[in-house]
Amino acid sequence: MVSSLANILVVSDLHFGEELLPGASIERRHAVDLGAKAFREFLRYHTVRRRDGRPWRLVIAGDMFDFMSVFVPSLPERPAKTADERRFGLSRGIASGVERLRLICEIHRPLLADLGRFAAAGHHVDIIVGNHDIELLAPEVAEELKRQIQIASADLPGAAAALTRIEVVPWFVYIPGVAWIEHGHVYDEGCSFEFNLAPMDPKDGWLVYNADYAAVRYLGSAVPDLDPHGIEEWGFWGYMRYAMGQGLSHMGKLWLAYARFVKALFSARALHQSFKRRDRRRREHRTRLGQVAANGGITVETASAIDRLARTPLTVSWRRLGRMLMLDRFGLGIGLVVTIILLFILLPVLWALVGSALSVLAAAGITRWLGRHMVTSQLPMRAVPQRIRKLVDAPVVVFGHTHDPRWQRLRSGGVYVNSGTWLPATRPGIRRCFTHAFISPSPSGGTPHVELRQWREGTSQIFDAGANIGAGVTTIPGFAWDQTDPGGAGAR
Repeated sequence: MVSSLANILVVSDLHFGEELLPGASIERRHAVDLGAKAFREFLRYHTVRRRDGRPWRLVIAGDMFDFMSVFVPSLPERPAKTADERRFGLSRGIASGVERLRLICEIHRPLLADLGRFAAAGHHVDIIVGNHDIELLAPEVAEELKRQIQIASADLPGAAAALTRIEVVPWFVYIPGVAWIEHGHVYDEGCSFEFNLAPMDPKDGWLVYNADYAAVRYLGSAVPDLDPHGIEEWGFWGYMRYAMGQGLSHMGKLWLAYARFVKALFSARALHQSFKRRDRRRREHRTRLGQVAANGGITVETASAIDRLARTPLTVSWRRLGRMLMLDRFGLGIGLVVTIILLFILLPVLWALVGSALSVLAAAGITRWLGRHMVTSQLPMRAVPQRIRKLVDAPVVVFGHTHDPRWQRLRSGGVYVNSGTWLPATRPGIRRCFTHAFISPSPSGGTPHVELRQWREGTSQIFDAGANIGAGVTTIPGFAWDQTDPGGAGAR
């Protein structure tokens, strides 16, 4: 059992395995290697150092592994059958997930040994499932992880006991009166699944595509030299401008990748329309929801209420899918051209010119009214913690997923922290990675002390309080609030 007074460290988005994307650039492989080395130092440092004599509870809040990027050509029991599988590897599923995890762990075995050594020293590790390693929901994949840690830790004293202190957590870690911690991808419509605890298609066992997975599989493989975390908000024209800058042949390659991406999203849309398969996933989700609630220390009603905060994936809605793929803009453009041609055919030239000008103005007005559909908008990631606070006794809400280190007071009292990432890629860059949350529960049961920290120069330091982290919000080094304060917070 985990001590309720253990000091808590929260890290997220390590993305081990991203370097295995076919054609990955030297910079990307170097970024993953740098993150792994820094995390190993972080583990070794905290293995032998405690604060106030308390053990550590390390929570890896999702995306420890990056199954999306790992190419699995075939399996003995499931060879590649289609041209798509031969070119891009087997889709994500349970069997291929076990193989992907094995390939990642072979490269990062020293890190797993350090993780085992950390647990053997009396500390606890929770590995929360994220969207890039959603296969860990399957018992077979979770057991493979335990097996790989056991192999890596075989020579350590106390290895057997260490394994009992390492757990895979399907959704959240909840410490009453202290914190609610999860990955947070379920609040992002580009990365969520229709049933987040049952994301696999029951007919073939493959993961149902969302926009994020389809983009990495098809667009990411077409431009493996680019950092996917730096271009995720480019949108259609951003990719096209990049392609045109690379020459006609490259532009044709990217158009083909985009066509595959669109096809994958429409295939997912078709699965959402299958009543029987959708019903099976719904029933599996509800069953797992009850199990997760019981294991996590909340009621099924509370779990269901928080589950309803999740964003429905955009592939469920024709309207949102069409806007994301810019079908509305293409349709408007084609309609405008057809309208102008008809005006010149049916009307005198002067009236046709007037009608054309009015049509252009109307099209511009509609475009402005439609606005820009930001699939990767992080507004929900900042709004949801406020709602979670109303459902559970958690003064601190911690997410990962965005790679955006953030410390933000909530109107209802309490604080939202985003633990950032350990992947020093183009986004967020080395100055803003290696971040982690430190939460120290109060021995008297009062409000916990919270800090957003960064691993730097061989030690854990306060994250730069002057770093602009978006939307005008800056980090606050340490935080403990007075519950009598009507504003809900006071920094110290």
